[in-house]
Amino acid sequence: MISLTKLIPGDLMNPIVRDDVDLSIQQFSQAWRLMCAGDPRSSLAAGEGVEYIFSGCPIPFFNIALLTARGLLADDLKSRAREACAWASDKQVPWLLLLTHEAFGADLDAAALLDECELAPQVPLTGMLTATVTPSAKAPSGVELSVPRDDAGCSAILDINAAAYGMDFGAAKELIGTSSFWTNHFPVIGVIGGTPVATASVLMTDRCRYVGLVATHPAWQRRGLADAAMRRALELSAAVHGERPTLLHATEAGRPVYERMGYRTISHHTIFMEKRFLTEH
Repeated sequence: MISLTKLIPGDLMNPIVRDDVDLSIQQFSQAWRLMCAGDPRSSLAAGEGVEYIFSGCPIPFFNIALLTARGLLADDLKSRAREACAWASDKQVPWLLLLTHEAFGADLDAAALLDECELAPQVPLTGMLTATVTPSAKAPSGVELSVPRDDAGCSAILDINAAAYGMDFGAAKELIGTSSFWTNHFPVIGVIGGTPVATASVLMTDRCRYVGLVATHPAWQRRGLADAAMRRALELSAAVHGERPTLLHATEAGRPVYERMGYRTISHHTIFMEKRFLTEH
């Protein structure tokens, strides 16, 4: 196990990290800044205990309000949620609010309070961290793992994620579906019979290797393909940057897989969406 709790100067890009929960929040913020800041429509800002990372792309995943405050009481939570709704009101894109459950007491019913603010829970996420990924028992056969070098290959990263999650990521291709975006990061595509079927990527943040965009096309799931792609991306990033800790935010489906790879839970989150966008997405 590792613990990254060293204090560093606090600012928007490098906030103070007191414990692993802060680390989880910070790394989420940095990963989303890397993905979203390149769009000319992007808006990056911070209020008291709230950070905004909006690409301007019409996909909720790429427009995030991130609650960064700790020790929240009921009125604090509602105040910050209403502030986020007000800030996003003129952006004309669907967006998500990321809530960290360690930021408030166990007796606080966050879902009920945010319901009053017209925000509905969508997806739970688990912040997970490891210093070393456990070895793979057996690599899947018949898959070719490669790093995409051109825009078509990088675009396939989003196509696979779109198929896996049932979402349209087409509008994000200009954002992160180009070879220029991935110059300093480590995407991997798994190909079978000439068809891209699995993907995983490592984004280099200031102190971790952040794993994201892990997906397998539904027709090829449960064969260890995304696991293999992720391990290759981690190997490639370690060869360049060393064995930095690796951090990710897992869905419930992915969490057991990552636990088997040696990741441990460091934080719990829920993504909320403003109700006015639910019928559209």
